Amino acid sequence: MILSELAGLLRCPETGEALTGWDGSAPDATLTSASGRSYSVSGGIANLLPDSLRGTDADDSAETTEKRTEMAARDAQTTSYDGMLGLKLFTSVELPLTLSYLRPEPTDLMLEGGCGTGRMTPAFVDRVRGLVCVDFSRASLEVAQTKLTPEQRAKVIFIQADLSRLPLASESFERVGSFGVYEHIPTPEARAGALGHLARACKPRTAGGRFAISAYRWGPPLSWSSQKEGHHEPGHIYFIRKTQAELKAEVGAHFEVGGATEKLIYYHLLWGRKKGREGSRE
Repeated sequence: MILSELAGLLRCPETGEALTGWDGSAPDATLTSASGRSYSVSGGIANLLPDSLRGTDADDSAETTEKRTEMAARDAQTTSYDGMLGLKLFTSVELPLTLSYLRPEPTDLMLEGGCGTGRMTPAFVDRVRGLVCVDFSRASLEVAQTKLTPEQRAKVIFIQADLSRLPLASESFERVGSFGVYEHIPTPEARAGALGHLARACKPRTAGGRFAISAYRWGPPLSWSSQKEGHHEPGHIYFIRKTQAELKAEVGAHFEVGGATEKLIYYHLLWGRKKGREGSRE
């Protein structure tokens, strides 16, 4: 059963140990690691947030504070976010372009890193064998669940987690994607961590691994009237915009970038393969 296979890929965000106790289908369960750490599943969503975001430690770093602020804002904005006409129109252009470069296949397992309220999730699940959706906003994940039919739901598990501490097994997914998320990760170290974890979860080139990522673009005409870095209102959500060269360099440290487009104007879209071990081509 695909859900139990997907649940078998879950790992402890603190230790990387395998987690047991959930078959992926039960709405409520407790996941445990060999060292005794436990994580709850409620409403079909596994809470695999690191301790810093679960509130179980006293981390008050700038990075953690920014992430907690965004989590709260995303939780509060699910209704207004889904109602944005401009976003719906943008997604109608973004989605087919993304699919054309990501090229999901019916035999693939896919990771959607930062699924939000699921604006692209139904299209992904229809094209793959199984899908893991990750976001750190529980309210967003709850909305994303409602957008799936029972048949689609039987191929997806939802995880509340931090991309910078991705709690998934290595080299498990033929397709890895993250769309409109990277620009909100608040520090260079956290962004590098997220890319590193996404690459770690992706299967190598020889096993068909492929990725796509989109992020805010910096350059004309946006640079004429916008900030490169700052905070969105409402919600005080951090953002940073990148030139194509900047984004290629950062993504290229972890993936072999096959191409990039600025057809989306507001976003860059990059795609390609996982790098070989120790940076070699496979």
